Amino acid sequence: MLIITLIAPRISQEEDAHGKPSSSFHGNGQPDPDLWSTPSSTSMDHLEPRRPKLMFNDTLHNADYYMQEAKKLKHKADALQDKFGKAVNYADGALSFIECGNAMERDPLEAKSPYTMYSETVELIRYAMRLKNFTSHSATVAEKKLAVLCYRCLSLLYLRMFKLKKDHAMKYSRSLMEYFKNSAKSSQAPSPWGANGKSAGTPSPMSLSPSPVSSVSSSSGPLVSSSSSASSSSGSVAIPQRIHHMAASHVNITNNILRSYEHWDTADKLSRESQAEFFQDLDSVMDPLTQQSSMTELVRYVRQGLHWLRIEAHLL
Repeated sequence: MLIITLIAPRISQEEDAHGKPSSSFHGNGQPDPDLWSTPSSTSMDHLEPRRPKLMFNDTLHNADYYMQEAKKLKHKADALQDKFGKAVNYADGALSFIECGNAMERDPLEAKSPYTMYSETVELIRYAMRLKNFTSHSATVAEKKLAVLCYRCLSLLYLRMFKLKKDHAMKYSRSLMEYFKNSAKSSQAPSPWGANGKSAGTPSPMSLSPSPVSSVSSSSGPLVSSSSSASSSSGSVAIPQRIHHMAASHVNITNNILRSYEHWDTADKLSRESQAEFFQDLDSVMDPLTQQSSMTELVRYVRQGLHWLRIEAHLL
């Protein structure tokens, strides 16, 4: 697989999305000085300094630029021993892979499919989450925060993958509905035999043709079931192989929606179990993520959250 087997020289320092050294911060800029403002003297004893905000730049780069950034973070994660630190860096690398896929969507001349890039990014995030059980009762608050951010990524990635294949799903849906509609009509056709088992007239043309086992319609392709009739006592049904393949592809595409909603709900649940203030601050600084958020909004939101996690865990 592309992501897990990437090989690149080990790096000594991270760079931000503009190719400039990130010093003590990761992201596309430096912390906002306004967020370091000192509270009034009357509230000094009750308030902590607000978390620093990364400054993001709207400059767009090509897919290769983001690919190289992702490789650096991925290989930095490979070199770490601490599992939490590894997972944070894998998640950050996944964000650069998302940016790479987004750049592929902007440039139709890119040879690689953005769907494939997003699919491989999903696998990287899932790999990072298997390093530890970040959702168990024994998981730390920081680990649950990381899990929330990862589930948000997975949810919006799956949703984006569905949207990229939506036209195919619609085409498959129409073809399948037409096939099953015609199949239902055929199964409801009146029998050529009377109630007493005697022929009611001229035999049906179907009775003169070979059984489905001995003959396959040239227009339908080979049959998936080997049953001797379209419907048997065991409940099996013979369908053309092309219909089977079409149905499998349709399920594979539409299943992305189910996964998207499942991961979004999981993130909601975990965010309530972890430190709610963390995500309230993140929502106020970056604007809340929704299932309509763009890939760019997702990347910035999660990258800001990862930056705060690095500060809390002293990983900078």
